[in-house]
Amino acid sequence: MNFGKIDSHVSNSRVSRLAWAVCLSGILSICLWFNTVYAAVDSDDDGVPDSSDNCVYVSNPDQRDNVTAFILGHGDKWKTSFEPLWAPADKSTTRVYVGGTIQVSGSDYTWSSDGKKIEFTTAPTLDDEVRLIVLEDKDGRGDKCSPDLTVDFDGIPDEGDNCPLVYNPYQEDTWGTSEGDACETGSGISEIYQVWAKIYEHSNYNGIEEVIRVDDVLLAGNAIGDDTVSSIRVGPHTAVYLYTLPNYGGTSEFFGRDDSDFMDNQVGHDTVSSIRMYSTAPIQVTKIDAGIDFWSGNKGHVGHISTLELQALVSGGSGNSIILEHDYVDSVQSITVTYNGSGDYVVSTTTTDGILDETSHFHYEGVAEVATTVVVESTSTPIPVAVEVSENKYIVQAGDYLFKIAVLHNTSVQSLVLANNIANADYVFEGQVLVIP
Repeated sequence: MNFGKIDSHVSNSRVSRLAWAVCLSGILSICLWFNTVYAAVDSDDDGVPDSSDNCVYVSNPDQRDNVTAFILGHGDKWKTSFEPLWAPADKSTTRVYVGGTIQVSGSDYTWSSDGKKIEFTTAPTLDDEVRLIVLEDKDGRGDKCSPDLTVDFDGIPDEGDNCPLVYNPYQEDTWGTSEGDACETGSGISEIYQVWAKIYEHSNYNGIEEVIRVDDVLLAGNAIGDDTVSSIRVGPHTAVYLYTLPNYGGTSEFFGRDDSDFMDNQVGHDTVSSIRMYSTAPIQVTKIDAGIDFWSGNKGHVGHISTLELQALVSGGSGNSIILEHDYVDSVQSITVTYNGSGDYVVSTTTTDGILDETSHFHYEGVAEVATTVVVESTSTPIPVAVEVSENKYIVQAGDYLFKIAVLHNTSVQSLVLANNIANADYVFEGQVLVIP
């Protein structure tokens, strides 16, 4: 959003005599100085005028300035003790990177500090890169504008970063897995997700695809890659923002529903580099030690499901439901939790009048599905357990919807609609037989 000069009819002689300036502050700051009116320039469209922006040409609305990195040298250009580097006295926030390792001191080199400067007293090998990373050091230059801060702007070179695509300058590794907490999956309590979006390489939901459940500052390390997204499907109660630059920079666009083609969009084809997601669900789902808690934004605490109840629900398979009586708030008679398979759940509340009220979706993989085998005696009545009626047909189960069915059978909603002559893609009924194209 660049603004140039706007000619004014203010008298030059009068203005020069008074030498006055008037600034009007609103959406734009407009300053009159002598015979020219200037509007505040914001070169990177991040909402911070260039005059106050610590990173003028790269969008960084948070103005984060928390890491300073100095490349001391590479190859035969590293600095010796004859060229000390000044650094903060508190060396606990200072890290030295040498050829793939990050530590304050180590066997491959030694260093000394008198509280003001850092000197290498043992030279690294000529092939090693040497750099100094100072945490909590504001140098007045935004992290996104520091060329030495690597791809995720945390200062840690990719070779030594335990989470190279996510900003984590402190390199926390709670579980000791050598993978940073910021990138950790599968450790500790499983996460609960209430948002999801599926992004596609090509328009009409074709090509490489990937399900996203959390914010991602850089898609370059993902299956779908950087600058490749051309269509998107958005999950229930999910708000998505796509950005054309890493770390939520550049042009952005909001998506609250599916979009089959970005051709006429603000972000356009093959431009997306980062994604942010927000939940609009009326019921917030939270993991607790005893199970899962449910909170309504309007009513407060509406109930919970215990770990044992959750395990019983999942063991019943997709489409299984459990009704839980709760009296946390007067307006809620019960909550119903339905398991839709593959870690997908739906929770809904019922009022004291017996009316279905608020409903939310969530994804949780903390309870594993257990495969069971049904043994049928020759004299007994067969138990209908299969949902597939033939190789290319499927019986709709409780909790199913077309997108879910399409994903399970590696097809598209559009193909299902055409193959089954479905008038309303938002509606399928339990027991309906669908042809899988």
